[in-house]
Amino acid sequence: MISEHFRQCRTVPTQLFTGVVLTLNRLYLLIWLAVANQSYGQNVTFDPSLDMSNQDLREVLELFENYVSTKTDIGGFNPFWNAADQRQFEQYDFLEYEFTPSLYMGFPINVLNVEAQDDYYTIKAEFATVHGDGSPNVLAVVNFGVRKEHGQYRLFNMLEVNREEWTCTSVDYIDFYYPPYHQFDSNKAEQLHSFVEDLCRNFGVEPQPFEYYLADDFDEIQSLRGFDYYLGMGAVEGPRGKSLDDKVYCGGLGEYYVHEVVHVQIDEHFPNKHFWITEGLATYLGGSRGKSLDWHIRRTNTFLNEHPEIDLNNMLELSNLDAHTSYHYVLGGLVVQRV
Repeated sequence: MISEHFRQCRTVPTQLFTGVVLTLNRLYLLIWLAVANQSYGQNVTFDPSLDMSNQDLREVLELFENYVSTKTDIGGFNPFWNAADQRQFEQYDFLEYEFTPSLYMGFPINVLNVEAQDDYYTIKAEFATVHGDGSPNVLAVVNFGVRKEHGQYRLFNMLEVNREEWTCTSVDYIDFYYPPYHQFDSNKAEQLHSFVEDLCRNFGVEPQPFEYYLADDFDEIQSLRGFDYYLGMGAVEGPRGKSLDDKVYCGGLGEYYVHEVVHVQIDEHFPNKHFWITEGLATYLGGSRGKSLDWHIRRTNTFLNEHPEIDLNNMLELSNLDAHTSYHYVLGGLVVQRV
């Protein structure tokens, strides 16, 4: 029987994105950061097929170009993004820090298309440069929403409208969002709720409401957020997840991806802890990518036996072992386990 605290989701605004960038993206961005040292401007171009005789379209494109030009500024109110988001969130552009150092790291942007919806526009923009041989080098293809606020066009996050097509079920303070094909597992949802209760009780903090987005595949989550493509898309199979402020995104583990839930419930209460402890704690309590800490320890041990040149005396300089395991998960988890 479904618990009495299962209910239709409350209406809540989309929350701020901050937090840990996907390990996979860090790996791929080593190449991009090398390229970024070249002197590209954050210039914006427009596909020739766009009807520039349309006044509304011209205003939308000018808005986007002006917004991009402000991304090198530090702080302050941005007149090109909707004010409601900015009143609520310090960092209101939810996709800005998907990449390191930022989505707006200086690569040329080409607006591919602008599509008119019932009460808003969708801008589809490609962030890309070219290799020396002329072949494209694409960071991401991203969708931005534009609608009028007090008579003026302003940008907004596509998650806000895309999730309307998904189903939402609340379990106490957890809002579960999932695609229509998914059969909601109330037992796993209750298990996650119990995990949060125990976790917060043990750390002496109050459980915080959060949104939990789940799908069979992590790329579905990225599409929901506004990505048509991102560097590394589809490169790694198996469960993947991330947590950003009050949101958990997970592909492949349904209603019980506890690693990321540790982040959204605990991290803000201990802001001075080392990154390796942040990730080690989440791995110790919730595993990583659907595998336990012990699984990752065995994998790492095998790898280190095969690579005796790796010096663990300088372990904080180590990053990714492979696409499945990272040193900060494993060695950080071992530190937490010892404690």
